[in-house]
Amino acid sequence: IPPTDKILVIEKNLDQVVPLIREAMQQKGIGLLWGTANLFRDPAYAHGAATSPEPDVFAKAAAQVKKMLDVTAELGGEGFVIWPGREGYDTLLNVDFKLSLDLLGSFLGAVADYAQEIGFKGQLLVEPKPMEPMRFMYVSDVMSLYAILRMHGLMGKFKANIEANHATLANRAFQHELRLARVLGLLGSIDINQGDFFVGWDVDRFPTDLYDATFAAYEV
Repeated sequence: IPPTDKILVIEKNLDQVVPLIREAMQQKGIGLLWGTANLFRDPAYAHGAATSPEPDVFAKAAAQVKKMLDVTAELGGEGFVIWPGREGYDTLLNVDFKLSLDLLGSFLGAVADYAQEIGFKGQLLVEPKPMEPMRFMYVSDVMSLYAILRMHGLMGKFKANIEANHATLANRAFQHELRLARVLGLLGSIDINQGDFFVGWDVDRFPTDLYDATFAAYEV
């Protein structure tokens, strides 16, 4: 798909590609675990997508999620992940914190409503992320996700997609995040990317620590 800001062009391209993907999946016997929308790469999302103070940017993010939910449903996806990688801030001097939380809650609520409208049967997920690229993130760990869902009456509509390396970046044990999610009824999916305690960003590698892997399996 050629890079473009024209959402209608992107959707038209997706409409041509998705049937080919579905055909290939059927031929290979491959299923779709979950879909997502890229709400972080576009420069328009520099100050947030779901929490952007610009109505046009908020609407653009909503349009992307809407289309990708349609695509995920068409491909029989078992879940859909909201990855709030740009939902944060660098300094409290230029952000309305309460407004940002309300915008995020409204966005998630709209996602849940649309999923129900189109009859999407998969699990809706939010992936906590503590940093990279923003210094401070609104959904930094399982507990902050729980607080936001409770704050906006969204409990039962979303669960957590927990990445091992994001737990590391949040100075949490991976098992802690899994246990907390399980206790709070938010354990939905796991991204087993282990990360590295000496590197402050994703390294996207499989788990190599026997104890971490065993503790994760124990929680499941």
